[in-house]
Amino acid sequence: MELTDILSKEEWKQFEDELFEKFQIFCTVYDTSGTSITGNRNWCNKLCPQIKANKDALSAICASSNQYFMAQAKQTQDAVIEECDAGLMKIAVPITVEGKFMGTAGGCGLLPDGGEVETFLIGKIMGLSEEEILAYCEDLETISQERAKEIASFIENRIRRFIDNYQQAGTGA
Repeated sequence: MELTDILSKEEWKQFEDELFEKFQIFCTVYDTSGTSITGNRNWCNKLCPQIKANKDALSAICASSNQYFMAQAKQTQDAVIEECDAGLMKIAVPITVEGKFMGTAGGCGLLPDGGEVETFLIGKIMGLSEEEILAYCEDLETISQERAKEIASFIENRIRRFIDNYQQAGTGA
């Protein structure tokens, strides 16, 4: 079974777009290998596209954070809400069908209330000055822990509905 058995790639993309429009976060559905199943890019700031466009930063910041969040979501079977290595809030909701972990759905790209972007780490990896990094951060919106929990709950409820519909269709109900 694959995530595309539950929804088509286009339907997953529509879900990502809905999350972006509703919450203004960069939303992605990942399979168990940590690969976006849609390749959709709905950026909510100027910093993240710069990080993702840099091979070293993508590997050291995004990929490593995603692996950690995915492992936590798989192990706990609960939404994981923490900062990524760049200092931005990341939400990862597990997608599990009949006890089988299928991947995660969630979002990132907002600065936690009272948080700071990890300019030193980003600068060291990407070879940018603090001023250059801060220029990419001008449009960063903030998010409270409570709002992040609300987003995670919304995603969990939608995923549950997708899975219920998939299971009902499979049983002929």
